[in-house]
Amino acid sequence: MMRSTTRQRRWILILLFIPSLILGWIFVIPLFRNVDENFVVPPTESENNNNFTVMTINVGNSDPRCLPYTLKLCRKDVEERITENIMSIHPDVVALQETLPNSTCEAVPPTDAENVCAIESEKTQIRRLLGSEYTIVCETRNHYECIAVRSDVGEIVGCGLGELCETDRIDEKLEGCRLTTTVMAATVLVKERVFDIVNAHPENRSTVCREYSLRQIFEGEGGAGDLIQEADVLILGDLNLDAWREDNVSTRYWNQHVGSIGTREYYYHSGIAENDPPYFTFQYPFFRRTYDHIISNFLDGTTVVLGESPGTSRMDGGRGMDHAAVYGQLSFPNGR
Repeated sequence: MMRSTTRQRRWILILLFIPSLILGWIFVIPLFRNVDENFVVPPTESENNNNFTVMTINVGNSDPRCLPYTLKLCRKDVEERITENIMSIHPDVVALQETLPNSTCEAVPPTDAENVCAIESEKTQIRRLLGSEYTIVCETRNHYECIAVRSDVGEIVGCGLGELCETDRIDEKLEGCRLTTTVMAATVLVKERVFDIVNAHPENRSTVCREYSLRQIFEGEGGAGDLIQEADVLILGDLNLDAWREDNVSTRYWNQHVGSIGTREYYYHSGIAENDPPYFTFQYPFFRRTYDHIISNFLDGTTVVLGESPGTSRMDGGRGMDHAAVYGQLSFPNGR
């Protein structure tokens, strides 16, 4: 009996050790990756009134030191690297996900001096990341997701030039769906063209919840029927779906509305528009997916995945973010 009990305990320890080893690989090993301080700015064509640069960037991470600010950009050094590299690229339009607002820091004071919540600044993180050159609007649900337009190339309708504003143009959630992710929209004027921008960060766990948010973008279904207000729409963000490697209710619905140019109402500027199969943007060890997308129903151009596409560098210098940013130059079709 004693020998049997000892054997059972040994197997219990082994079974506990295996997931601990896996979790350690996923969450701890990436912390020791080398940091590349030499950021490569992707080339673009000469700017004119017919084109603009665009980027979507999920700045969050799964660093265990970020607890209790789960999956947010919490480390000072990572924020500093991303800020410097955003300044190097100087994009005209930016969609950011998983930023850490001051209200969250105030609700749970930090205990680590290297946490961004310990920074003594009146500026919120989104303003520190982008500087004073941008007009910014964030969603009212959590202030995690934001859209920004550089003030010298355009404006966000309803938001004063250079201001930090809020919007309630957000997706409605089904009962039981998570409230920590949001699909938000804003109407912008960029290079004298008016269109809607959707910063899409729908549910990551439930495919049903995710599909419901997507329906509000493509069909106006649900309580947020005014999410889309303009005929021309640019959609970008962390969609939490890989249409090429996953098959579920949300990817099947997505594929009904999004495809290669000429095949669907909305078409890719990222993903297979650049490379087939598409480069990965979500980068956990053992689990890599293309979750970050840039699509539209009216623009031309192709984007790159920073740090995955040849000749590009990661926005975090190689350590700090779970996602790779997607960046490129888009243009208005001739005659528009």
